[in-house]
Formats: sequence, C-alpha cells, structure tokens
Amino acid sequence: MSENKNKLVELRTFTTWLGDDGICYTVVKPNVEIVLEDAMANSAAIKAISSGMVFPLLVNLKAIKTISKEARDHFSMRNRTPGVTAIAMLINSPGSRIIGNFFLGINKPAVPTKLFNDKNKAIEWLKQFANNQ
Repeated sequence: MSENKNKLVELRTFTTWLGDDGICYTVVKPNVEIVLEDAMANSAAIKAISSGMVFPLLVNLKAIKTISKEARDHFSMRNRTPGVTAIAMLINSPGSRIIGNFFLGINKPAVPTKLFNDKNKAIEWLKQFANNQ
C-alpha cells in the first residue's frame, strides 16, 4: 500500500492526491462545512489529477463537521458521468457515520460505495475497482 502524494491538490475543505496504488485519496479538513462549491472544486481536482483515467476513491470523513444537501447531491454523481470507479468512506465518529449513512441511503451513489472504520480494509475493498480502464 502506497500513499505517495502524487499531484497533491490543497483546497479549502479537502486535500486530494493520487496514490501509487491506483487509488485517489481525499481527506476532509478538520471541522469544515462542505458546500456545493467545495464539492465541485474537489471533483475538478480529482479529474485534473487523474489525467482522463478513472480511479477508486478513498474519502476520509473522520474530521467532517457538515455537508450541504447540494454537495451530497453532487457527490452522488447522479445525472453525470462518474469520475471514479468506487468510493470508500472512512469514518470513525457518530457524526461522520450519520453523514455516511445518509449519503448512502438517500443519495444512492452511481458507483459502488461503502463505509469503513478501518483504512486498510477500505483500501483492500477499493483495489478490486482499480485499473478497470
């Protein structure tokens, strides 16, 4: 497992990079409130990092404060081409679990999506979606 931070992108609410393992990583910055503009900026960052390829995505939600409905809708990728093959959401707090379950239950993402407490298990799950170009 390698998380070499290739093409690191720092945004207001996210830090995103492509790992050597073929997984794109996004970490939500501590205590942020994510709005649609943040969601769109991170999607653009992932697209720029990927250079036209599609990768699985590990999103670390452990430090998230809130996310707007519009941002959740954007991340569900309905009515647009998914920029990733699968999403693993890393959680550990009751708040991040609520956000993760709400996202999965209401938004029904367009790609396989799963919640994890363990980062290594999340990465193992995502590996099945890597290099499916």
